[in-house]
Amino acid sequence: MSNVVISECPICGSNKIEKRFDCEDYFSSSEMFPISDCLQCGFRLTNHFPPEERIGNYYDTANYISHSDSDKGVTNKLYQLFRRIMLRRKVRLVKRFTNHIEPELLDIGCGTGHFLQTARAAGFRVTGIEKSSMAREKAHSLFNLDVLEDLDHFIPEHSFEVITLWHVLEHLEKLNESIAKISSILAQEGTLVVALPNHHSYDAEVYGKQWAAYDVPRHLWHFTSETVEQLMLKHGMRVVKRYRMPLDAFYISLVSESY
Repeated sequence: MSNVVISECPICGSNKIEKRFDCEDYFSSSEMFPISDCLQCGFRLTNHFPPEERIGNYYDTANYISHSDSDKGVTNKLYQLFRRIMLRRKVRLVKRFTNHIEPELLDIGCGTGHFLQTARAAGFRVTGIEKSSMAREKAHSLFNLDVLEDLDHFIPEHSFEVITLWHVLEHLEKLNESIAKISSILAQEGTLVVALPNHHSYDAEVYGKQWAAYDVPRHLWHFTSETVEQLMLKHGMRVVKRYRMPLDAFYISLVSESY
């Protein structure tokens, strides 16, 4: 099956897509994938990436920590430490945007369920979505969480006061379709919380092609503050607040050093 070729920008619709450089999959396959930019709006993307039917092969390894939950090696141990710190911070952040006593929260790409468990302990009623069967099984065995496989499950409109995507949006092949679905199941005064790498960041500038957050071909889309805002406006949402996540940037830099 052929790789997916992007000839039209998913944000502005322009067909002025130009290759910038080739990026290596340092994580699993050592294959090279072109990184392209939209000349109209500046959106950056991975091109010629594997379709949904094959992309799972690039995740299926014990080294993919958000699915395996491994604590082997220094890098994974640091990931586990940073995650414990950030879980509490993430829940505190999300609570700023909730009004109800037991708000409904959906975490898309919930991995092994650690954020969901922390949010549930803080009083949220939680639902998770995760494509990886290994991660779903971990979430159930660790925390007794029943996690949906994908957004195609029937979910009533305006069901969730908060929807979170912690480093997930960049993985979703059907970008506009996914955002449209998310918008429809978010409460009318609800909040979407999205964490993303920023390819205009200092660490991206330092590491260039070896920046770990390019993570081809798993990361399909490469955002900046401006392109996130354009995408959300396209779907009737507006960015109300931005936060830095310094531990995320430190971890990305640590992995980049290993390349």
